[in-house]
Amino acid sequence: MSDFLQSVLRQSVEEVLEKMFFIRSLGDTAPEPPENELAVHLRFDGEPSGSFLLRITRDAARSISADFLGAEEGELTPQQVGEVICELANMICGSVLSRVESAATFRLSPPQFSDTEAPLGEAAELPGQSATHFVEAGGGILTVAMKTESPVCSTAEKRAF
Repeated sequence: MSDFLQSVLRQSVEEVLEKMFFIRSLGDTAPEPPENELAVHLRFDGEPSGSFLLRITRDAARSISADFLGAEEGELTPQQVGEVICELANMICGSVLSRVESAATFRLSPPQFSDTEAPLGEAAELPGQSATHFVEAGGGILTVAMKTESPVCSTAEKRAF
């Protein structure tokens, strides 16, 4: 696991949750795999290319969606929750990629939303570097995993070559 990628993933998750969803992360924890989750998976092409996976408990998804839309949780449709969680995945993935390689152009696939449990192994199937971040947010657990097909290094490391 790349320390740089892990750090960037953590920073991006916390920044997006705080600035766009008004949620402060309650800490980084590696919980037992929760049940009753929603998942979003997407691929990105560029330098580096790779895969991104977001899993979130249903309660956290509803809470985060309500905060983002300024609505009551009971008023939200499953489609609205799915759209917000897909947007959350896009925001976090985009934030990570802009920190990893700010000068590169990336193409993100449309997020693939699933209301059934998806294993983190989907992101781990690719060769390269990976990072996973767990956060307690919105009354549940948010898990983000990113896998790149080629090594990722910081700007300082790139300049050393």
